[in-house]
Amino acid sequence: MIARSRRALGLAAVSALARVPGFLIPVLLAAAFGAGYQTDAYFVAYGAALLVGGTLAQSVEVAIVPFAAREILAHGLGSQRFFDRTGLRVTLVAALLWLVVLPIVEFGTRPHLRGSVLLYAACFTPLVLFWSRSAVYAGGHVSQSRIATATGSAIWRGLGGLVALALMPMGAGLWAVGLGIGLGEFWRARWLRHRLLRLSDATLPHAPQSPQSPQSAALVGSLASGVAGVTVGAVMGAAAPVLEKIVAVSYGVGVASHLEYAYRLLTVPAVLFDGALAPMLLARWSQQVVTQGRSPTRAEILRPVLKGMAVAAGFALLIAPLSPTIVRVLLLHGRFTVADAAAVSVLLRGLSVGFVGTMGALLLERFFLSTGRGGVIAITSSLRSGVRVIVVLTLLPSLGILAFVVGYAVAEWTYVSTLAILARPTPAQSEAIVPSSEAI
Repeated sequence: MIARSRRALGLAAVSALARVPGFLIPVLLAAAFGAGYQTDAYFVAYGAALLVGGTLAQSVEVAIVPFAAREILAHGLGSQRFFDRTGLRVTLVAALLWLVVLPIVEFGTRPHLRGSVLLYAACFTPLVLFWSRSAVYAGGHVSQSRIATATGSAIWRGLGGLVALALMPMGAGLWAVGLGIGLGEFWRARWLRHRLLRLSDATLPHAPQSPQSPQSAALVGSLASGVAGVTVGAVMGAAAPVLEKIVAVSYGVGVASHLEYAYRLLTVPAVLFDGALAPMLLARWSQQVVTQGRSPTRAEILRPVLKGMAVAAGFALLIAPLSPTIVRVLLLHGRFTVADAAAVSVLLRGLSVGFVGTMGALLLERFFLSTGRGGVIAITSSLRSGVRVIVVLTLLPSLGILAFVVGYAVAEWTYVSTLAILARPTPAQSEAIVPSSEAI
């Protein structure tokens, strides 16, 4: 128990350090540009990039873990072809989705912002494409419990954005930040692939020593269906924030930027969960499925999830009263005004309530991912997004910006409760035959 806690804290520290550059970007943008039309357009375009590139990449990174564990265990270095082929196909899928989503976001934005949104979206295109490719290799590292390598690699993306920000005195604008982040993601993909291909059967630190169980194939299913289910769920989950920002742009100048700044501040405590606890659970449960042919019991599922939610609640209790101070220290610089700080602190305080539900859901999702049950996530995420948007639209006339807070909290707690009800072990099928892993 103590060893696991130490490892979780160590992984969280690595993930936090890797995300420092990315965290600094919105802080520096707030100081340089404040909150206005251009930042609204930038964040709408960035939200679209997250909806396609980020959503697909994060889905692939977690959904591929049980399949990567099975491939490496069965083929060792021969699994290189599996990773390269899958990476290429995921990149092509990202390109197609970007071509579909971009016009929808463009014409869903108010006319005076469309030109700026299109410009920023074009600059985010490299990020959308290379992020998806990075995810394949990052998932391979997680499958072998090389979690620090996968999460630590995020530093490349942030460094690219910081380099672009350093060029602003030379005339570069917000468009350069988008390009810089994409260039950083390109180098991240190359670095992860190089590190993964350097592994050998002798140096895999946590490679399962027992042979694959025949039951694992029945539990995990196919990679294509697993990624599809998780991606649909993630897209539905990411669609709500994008729609939220479009609604916010119509509600008032700077509101979309205020929402983005508040959500970004919550990424600091979230590092412990998505950078340590969640990948640890996913790796543990995936290796259990592959080597033992059984999914975790209900007690094995809920015990770590409830402990994680207790930790998240502790963070929320700290954030709520300290939100004005946090915002003042981190954001109240340059063109970011006192009024902006007051709005973000109100949003941050309210969002901390939903944060606990989000972290619980993040951990619970890893159970469904380890057994290839992405369809459950797809269906429940659709419910989550629908609830969030409906609550916002219903309460916006009466509550103003607080409607976004209430919508987020109601949706997240509904989602985590639904997942908890559905989190039951999948019976193994002893007569199953292990097929080769499908690429996308």
